[in-house]
Amino acid sequence: MILNVLISLRIHHYTKNFLIFLPFFLSNEPISIYAIKKLFLGFLSFSLCASAVYIVNDLFDLSNDKKHFTKRFRPLASKKISFRTGILISLILIFISFCLATNFQNKNFLIILIVYFFLSFFYSFILKKLAYVDCFVLAVFYVLRIFIGAEILSIYLSFWLIDFSFFFFLSLALLKRYNEVNKKKGRVAILGRGYFGSDSLFIKILGLNSALISIFILTLYLNTENAIRLYNNYQLIWLSILLIFFLIIWVWIKADRNQVGQDPIIFAITDRVSVIIFILLSSILIFTKI
Repeated sequence: MILNVLISLRIHHYTKNFLIFLPFFLSNEPISIYAIKKLFLGFLSFSLCASAVYIVNDLFDLSNDKKHFTKRFRPLASKKISFRTGILISLILIFISFCLATNFQNKNFLIILIVYFFLSFFYSFILKKLAYVDCFVLAVFYVLRIFIGAEILSIYLSFWLIDFSFFFFLSLALLKRYNEVNKKKGRVAILGRGYFGSDSLFIKILGLNSALISIFILTLYLNTENAIRLYNNYQLIWLSILLIFFLIIWVWIKADRNQVGQDPIIFAITDRVSVIIFILLSSILIFTKI
């Protein structure tokens, strides 16, 4: 029972929530235990809320998941966890998450958390069924994580970072859909989605272009006076452009070869090349703070 509950929480998806730390590492704020503690508290609060959303999403998708060749093994779809138990777990997680959020003096954190929850609820009920709209909403979810990290420490978010993040994560959202659509042919519909097999080429083109736009935005930003003044090791930060560009090309090549699997997150944390790039990018961010 406990194992099935942990699987339903999708703890491996918590890796996405480390985006909460991104505004801190990109700012000129000094590294301190106080800041790290606040960010980890925000990370925990948001992660519990996200787990509640995943369970709600599974509850809405039960009929489709039961017909899916891999999702039918999920605890709720396989009835290892009952519908009523799923609702109870979701409510408990939301309660704990919002209680943790009230510990912050900045109430904007709680507001963004509430917006995320209800937007996720609306996504599960309606938006995920709308082709391409669902990918734009998923990109917004990623950007909201960055907004949360900024609000926790009252860090100003630049328009450059918001733009870069949106297009970069739009590419990843489209990659996720491409993995599902690429396995279908012609007018074969995707269960619970507004896509057909014939959409795969357009999704790939849109995803690659979104990625290239994000790289272009990052390149323009790193040539501004603000970027030069902000980072101590300015020349080192330019390596991030090459690393991110290679990462995008790498995952899309793997997706085109059907080697990413159903869950791009699992691919990212298990693929050796992706892990190395993430480590290098993290090291660059740390060195720019020294």
